[in-house]
Amino acid sequence: MNNKNTVIRQCEYLNAPRRVKFGRATCDEFFSRVSGNLLVSGKESGKMSLIENLVHHYISREDFSTVVLTSHMELIKNIEFENIRQIITSRADRNYMPFYKLDAQQIISLISYTAEKLGYSSINSKILLYASALLNIVASQFPLSFPAITKLLEEDDDFISALAFQAGLSNVVADNIRANHEAGIVLRRVFEYMEEAFEDIYEPGCDSEYNFQNAIANHVRGMIMYICSHDQELMNKWLKEELYKALKNSRMKIRVILDEFPFVNPKDELFRFLLSAKKQGRIELVLVTQNVLDLVANANDLALDFTNVIMFQHNNPTVTDELSRKIFGTFQYHYPISGIGDVPHVFFSLRKSVRWDIRAEERLRVCSKDLWPRQSVLGYQSDYMAVKTSANENVYLIKTSEFMPFVNKNEVDSL
Repeated sequence: MNNKNTVIRQCEYLNAPRRVKFGRATCDEFFSRVSGNLLVSGKESGKMSLIENLVHHYISREDFSTVVLTSHMELIKNIEFENIRQIITSRADRNYMPFYKLDAQQIISLISYTAEKLGYSSINSKILLYASALLNIVASQFPLSFPAITKLLEEDDDFISALAFQAGLSNVVADNIRANHEAGIVLRRVFEYMEEAFEDIYEPGCDSEYNFQNAIANHVRGMIMYICSHDQELMNKWLKEELYKALKNSRMKIRVILDEFPFVNPKDELFRFLLSAKKQGRIELVLVTQNVLDLVANANDLALDFTNVIMFQHNNPTVTDELSRKIFGTFQYHYPISGIGDVPHVFFSLRKSVRWDIRAEERLRVCSKDLWPRQSVLGYQSDYMAVKTSANENVYLIKTSEFMPFVNKNEVDSL
């Protein structure tokens, strides 16, 4: 008796742990309901209509404050909200106030990094002595901030040291100012360099009192910032300090959306801080990028530990498969095979049955071929995307054209 049907049914049963199914959803439905950290990676992640839709749905929830850090100027120009408090920071509206209410030690670390980068490592200790004294003087009069520091640096050392005496500070503070004149000159160059790095978000001398801390305390639901800089490493170090202080002073969780964020290397301080804060449950992280493997190359695979994932096709099928292996994993695929150990039959055999057995091999739960277009009855083809949520362990294959219907509509309208 032929056991083929029995073996096929057994294989189907053994392959059930793959848990990959076809599903249907639109981005409006998904982004309005998804809960928890989210990773979006693939070619379609660069479509501005998708990014705008994602940001709009998250900020419209009004559950907690959302910080959007983007490298797309188009997002800054196109995003609009009604009846929702939001603040947009970009070249057109440079309203952020760097260093506002940061701790002196946080500012000192940024000064030290910049001085080293500018080639002043030999006198860095004197620069930090001067800077520490200057920050003490500023803090005795006003909250620490970039405009307050640069305003005082416009004065000469005699004026600054005299101000230390007027503020009732110790002689040591004034002595550190007067005894390190060269360091003071270099510190002014350091702040000029920082001002250039912040030129797309900060208007020199602007005393707006706006930063993440104040916005979150005042229940501003959306903060969108264009974060590209000629010194991206300095920008990222500073953003890490700003977000750290905002989280420290806020009792509420915040959401951080990274839209194609320019991390400079896998050891980027901001990247590591955000992953740590995500792991501790202090933030809800949404990472949108066309290839997340570029961000986490040589980094710990825990960087890809997201409860919700959207994976589109990537430019290279190998990249898609590599990312799928890291995110969705593998399973034992079982399939039937016939004629094991049978004598070959050239023309015919008196035997009326063939023995079927089961073999197994390791396969990806989702491979690049699973996302290739499939032709429908009507002849229409659509790519697929893989979606996993915190609701269950299933991975759903969804038509990209159904998830992003507005992309096709925009293409038709432009013809």
